[in-house]
Amino acid sequence: MRRTATTLLLAGMLVAGCAPTDPTPTPARSAASSPIPSPPGVGGTASPSASSGDVVAWERLADAPFARLEMAVAAHRGRIFLAGGLSSLGEALIEVDIFDPSTDAWAEGPSLPAGVHHAALVSDGDRLLLIGGYLGSAFNRPTDLVLELSDGAESWVEATALPEARAAGAAAWDGGRVVYAGGVGAGGVEADVFALDGDAWSRIGSMTQTREHLAAASDGAGNVWLLGGRVGSLDTNLADVELVSGSDISNLGGLPTARGGVAAFHDPERGACLTGGEAPTFAFTTVECIDAEGTVATLPELNEPHHGHGAAVVDGVAYVVLGGPEPTLSAGSTVESLSLED
Repeated sequence: MRRTATTLLLAGMLVAGCAPTDPTPTPARSAASSPIPSPPGVGGTASPSASSGDVVAWERLADAPFARLEMAVAAHRGRIFLAGGLSSLGEALIEVDIFDPSTDAWAEGPSLPAGVHHAALVSDGDRLLLIGGYLGSAFNRPTDLVLELSDGAESWVEATALPEARAAGAAAWDGGRVVYAGGVGAGGVEADVFALDGDAWSRIGSMTQTREHLAAASDGAGNVWLLGGRVGSLDTNLADVELVSGSDISNLGGLPTARGGVAAFHDPERGACLTGGEAPTFAFTTVECIDAEGTVATLPELNEPHHGHGAAVVDGVAYVVLGGPEPTLSAGSTVESLSLED
């Protein structure tokens, strides 16, 4: 029997009511943002001139035995971990579930000490780090909490906290450190980029645009792409892409499709690939990639729309997992895969 969802909070905090969208401010959009797009297939995808190479199609795998969205997702030692998130009822979850692509099987991992959603999950090869997020079912309690799960451990423990509370930001391991960017802080949407080097966080700069619900992907060789996101409401989606390398944060331009509520993975041939997302009236099936020089390519569209989902690569295969098939609070169980080596 699966564990039931819970919204217990750390340090005796009380649970607030859930909200379907984030009550964040809505400043003016940047030049890389776009008007409300058309649904995929009617102008909501990248230019047809962008190449998808020899990749044929995404394969829809067996559904997960549960549905959720806004969980934190990362590949670790050949498996894909999903931590926390929201149920279809808007409950903040403590569940940690593990998908093994080699067997198409799901297993339960050590539960979180409190329900959290819109967090980020990163593997450094030896441990998993769950970073920030909203504590409980409300959307007004971003946290600076960082939790660590070491290999073989039976429970999560606290690690070095973020410099400031953040939720709905994005993180990736660049091969030597964790890079965390954007998200919602106590004062609204932020543009800060932080790095965890060893056991110490530092602020290494800022993006050119404040944004949340963005995605991050890394080549593991010192480069982290920060892609998409939005400024607040669903009509403030962004297409901006920035590259973090060392202490340098450079703007690569933008992808063809502006969207938030996204996830990303790294393809050695095409760079960082942004998947899914949501607009005010629909969710996306779009997959667009950009390399370190700013060259854009497309991959085949997903079989189903996803937002608030996860993406990861295991043994040369990209996986897109769960998330909502419709905007705001919709939870799905769809799992899709795409071989990057065909």
